Amino acid sequence: MKLEDILILIDRLEESSISKLVVETEEGMVEISKEAKVVMQSAPAYQASAPANVPAAAHVPVHSGVAAAEPQEESGIAYITSPIVGTYYSSSNPASDPFVKVGSVVEEGQVVCILEAMKLMNEIESELNGEILEILVKNEDMVEFGQKLFKVRVK
Repeated sequence: MKLEDILILIDRLEESSISKLVVETEEGMVEISKEAKVVMQSAPAYQASAPANVPAAAHVPVHSGVAAAEPQEESGIAYITSPIVGTYYSSSNPASDPFVKVGSVVEEGQVVCILEAMKLMNEIESELNGEILEILVKNEDMVEFGQKLFKVRVK
C-alpha cells in the first residue's frame, strides 16, 4: 500500500464516525485508529493518533481543558490547562513570534500554543475570552494532562 493511500485512509477515518480501521493486503497490514472525544471541564479534548509506521505531518486542533472550575483566590481569574501530555511550544516555529504574550488579549477559539504528542502538533485553542496574565510554562517544557499553562483574567 502506498503512503498516499494510507494518508487518504487517515483523512477518511477522521471524517467518519468509526474509530478504528484495519486494512490487510498482500504487502501487509495497516491499522489506523482515533480516540473518541473526551469531555473535560465542559470543553472537548480531541487527539488523533496515527500508526507508528506512517509519518504524521498534519496539525490537529485540540481544545484546551480550560479554566478549571475550581474556586480561585481572585475572582475573574481562570486557567487554560493542557488537554494532553506533550511538549509545549509557544510558536509554530523558532523564528516566529509566540502565539500569545503576557498582556495579550485572547478570544475563544484563538490558538494559544502548540503541544507536540507522538510527533503530532496539536494546536491548543482558548476556550474563553480574556487577557493573559501569566505564562506558567517555558518553551519546550514537558507538560502533563491538566497542567495549568496560562493564567487568564476572564472578560
